[in-house]
Amino acid sequence: MSKRLVKFSIRMDNNLKTRIELLAKKNNLNFTKTLNYIAELGYQSYIKRFDNYYEEQNKLLERNKDFYE
Repeated sequence: MSKRLVKFSIRMDNNLKTRIELLAKKNNLNFTKTLNYIAELGYQSYIKRFDNYYEEQNKLLERNKDFYE
């Protein structure tokens, strides 16, 4: 995976900001690294669901193809 600089803005309430700050302190990380880590976890789970969905769709297509032949 290539590392590129990506700028983005995010709106968060104080409750979420406080929770991320506490999590960062607990794991001896700074706020930005913790936020990036959380974003990466979300991205990885999204990709996993995306892959599973298309894998199931391909299985359905194969079954339908075999059915109509």
